[in-house]
Amino acid sequence: MKYLPAAVAVLAVFAAGCASGVKLPPVEPQDVEVFLQGSYPTEEYKVMSNITEQVSLETDDRTLIEQARERAAKLGADALVVTSIRSTTEGGIDLDTAREAQKILEGLAIYYPSRHAEIEQ
Repeated sequence: MKYLPAAVAVLAVFAAGCASGVKLPPVEPQDVEVFLQGSYPTEEYKVMSNITEQVSLETDDRTLIEQARERAAKLGADALVVTSIRSTTEGGIDLDTAREAQKILEGLAIYYPSRHAEIEQ
């Protein structure tokens, strides 16, 4: 137990080191470019944050992507790279848990350094 505070401190430092630390003002969602699975920007980019959205299984992909896009916009991202869209029922549906089934989008909120000279100095 006496090592717990030290372990927590080490984890906090590690987590902070993994974050990009880039702070940009929010943008409008329609200003965030979306790259679907398998497509990536041709321009050099840096990752700001991982994005994960979970919705009910009945939600269509377009709505799910728009929710992730809105989250990226709040971070001031230039683009959202969708890395996967999956469901918690892949491999079969158990009727007892179907009501709890989720659709999950994983992606990256990114920015283009060439468009943000003020943070690249």
